[in-house]
Amino acid sequence: MVKSMNAFNHQYFDEKDFLLIQADLKKEYSLYLNSFEKDNSVQVTFNFHNVIPPHEATIELYSHKISNYIYIGPYQSTISFAVKDDLFEDSLDSLTISIVDSENRSSYTIEQEKVFEVWKKGKVVDIWFLPFRKYDEETGRDIGYTVSLS
Repeated sequence: MVKSMNAFNHQYFDEKDFLLIQADLKKEYSLYLNSFEKDNSVQVTFNFHNVIPPHEATIELYSHKISNYIYIGPYQSTISFAVKDDLFEDSLDSLTISIVDSENRSSYTIEQEKVFEVWKKGKVVDIWFLPFRKYDEETGRDIGYTVSLS
């Protein structure tokens, strides 16, 4: 499969807007992290496939299930982080994934309405980015990534 970011929406920001947006996101993420104790969190691992992000990019993961950012940090092909235990009550979710290039003040964002089984304790979440957005028969919408658990 081709490694590209063609399925992502790409947007540039002026310096002031970029700094304000990033500060707001970090504040929101910090509130999320402070809202749960370590004893009611679960460590999860995500692997990202078929993407080549900008050098020293940041990745932002937003869960539509809980309407909050669940991870903001340096992009790596594999990341592990803690999430609230209540995400596992129903395994379905749809994620908005943004890869941010701070040097160029731009973001690559992929969002879709299709839900996938994401939250299973003890499983690794594999995100497979598609080379281009494609039509999904099940939802009647375009998708840009798929999810599998391993």
